[in-house]
Amino acid sequence: MLAANIYDVVDENGNPTLAGMTVTGRSATMFVMVAGISLAFITGGRHPVRGHLRRATSVGVAVRAVLIAVIGLSIAYASPDLEVILPNYGLYFLLAIPLIGLRPRTLAAVAGGLVVVGPLIILGATALGLQPVNEDGPTFTDLVTHPLGFLLQLLVTGGFPAVVYLAYLIAGLAIGRLDLSSTRVATWLFGGGLALAVAAWFASSLLLFNLGGLQHLMALAGPGADPAAVRNDILWNADRVPSWWWLAVRSHHSCTPFDALHSLGVAMAILGGVLLITKLRPARRLLWPVGVAGAMTLTIYSAHALVLGSGLFGNRPNALYAVTVAGALIFAVVWRRLFGQGPLERIVSAVSARARRAAMSWQWLTPRGRGQRVGSPAA
Repeated sequence: MLAANIYDVVDENGNPTLAGMTVTGRSATMFVMVAGISLAFITGGRHPVRGHLRRATSVGVAVRAVLIAVIGLSIAYASPDLEVILPNYGLYFLLAIPLIGLRPRTLAAVAGGLVVVGPLIILGATALGLQPVNEDGPTFTDLVTHPLGFLLQLLVTGGFPAVVYLAYLIAGLAIGRLDLSSTRVATWLFGGGLALAVAAWFASSLLLFNLGGLQHLMALAGPGADPAAVRNDILWNADRVPSWWWLAVRSHHSCTPFDALHSLGVAMAILGGVLLITKLRPARRLLWPVGVAGAMTLTIYSAHALVLGSGLFGNRPNALYAVTVAGALIFAVVWRRLFGQGPLERIVSAVSARARRAAMSWQWLTPRGRGQRVGSPAA
């Protein structure tokens, strides 16, 4: 995530950078998928909460979603060149609440449906000429002045449209319902994810290189454009265009079916690989600082966005990357030892937990809930 936000996708000559070919786009998918796994953990793990407890938990999730969105809309002002994903996160969580009780297979089917339908909705919006209200990401100002456009940007026209990205969160929710301590599950995630990523990549290549897709898309650039630059843009940094051939693109954040399947497959494979690696005690010890930082992604992401907005290190991305990675790891380890949970994570967890407890108390007073202890079999 840090590398994806610091390095450009293509260099000054129009050639893809190392970050553009590896982490850009894929990191956002993993970010959202892991959020779905976290959602599974806080809603019961392998056994989803039921009854009154589920309704109270849903209230807690809703409050968590609003707080994350508020944080994102706030820091967007300080980092205008970065499209902050946190407001989108809030919407993803809200939309996922009705799905909390579904089985993993059903969740997987819903995610698969979004991968198919979501890109078609985006293609339709592109054909209609719909544009985001703010190219650099929505803010509170956009919410007040253009509420419909604000919502449309989160759902369809923005860089992280819910009609596709929600599939990653739902996939994570399904994965979080599995036994992640199982070697068999980890192996399945690694192998299945790798197969999905490779299959999507080669299917896109077939359509683009062998069936004429790339030529059709390059023709849309018009005369006078540099063919090499246009080709690299289509393959690595594609814009949304009103053409059916756009659906064959696999570049980062394009939100086509092949981009979605490939990046989700990569995220699953990395998760499975990490689960397998960390079964080794030396690997767990070595990667412990990374795990601690991973438990503070809300805080680290927000701080990272502020650092990017400050213009620190100017045009020296390597120095900025080294400092932010080292700073994130050192901060996470020191804070964990001194205070435990990350600062923003603690605030969000405390407020959402209080809302959840309040909802449980309110259910105790309702006619249906009176006389039943919340969490009992009857509840």
